[in-house]
Amino acid sequence: MSDSYAIRLAKTKLRDAYCEGNVNGVLSVFADGYSDMSAGFASFYGVEARAVLKHRLRSLFAKYDAQLAVTIISIRIQGPMAFDWGWHKLTLTPKKGGRSVTTRTRYLEIWQKDVSGKWKIAIYFDNVDVPPRMPPKEVLVELRWRPAPRVRRSVTRKRLKARRRC
Repeated sequence: MSDSYAIRLAKTKLRDAYCEGNVNGVLSVFADGYSDMSAGFASFYGVEARAVLKHRLRSLFAKYDAQLAVTIISIRIQGPMAFDWGWHKLTLTPKKGGRSVTTRTRYLEIWQKDVSGKWKIAIYFDNVDVPPRMPPKEVLVELRWRPAPRVRRSVTRKRLKARRRC
């Protein structure tokens, strides 16, 4: 199994564990001494990070049914380390009834291969996603005046272009 596939499989396990309300399933994807820099919360490191995550998950799953959707933009493998980034969309439905709440965050995870060869999240960052928008006008103007990168055209393309002019 490729390293990228193994990380994708671990992300599937994370998603499924959220949907099942399985605290230990979520924790199984994180390294024992991981660093947690989740948006809106204080950062925690090592043993504390794992204990705090466990506490948060127990509280969350006691009150809500969770549905996690994961969109992976890219996974880059660098030896025993890997970088994964994308979006998480978490929908929480109160168990006692009421409206669901959905949050979408963009994330960066740094993965590390453990001694048994399994990929685990070593560092987790996220922040609330914001709607896309265009750059300011000044930036767009500046970008227009940059020379376009030179593209080497094949002889065939040059011939086709010359034929179109006739």
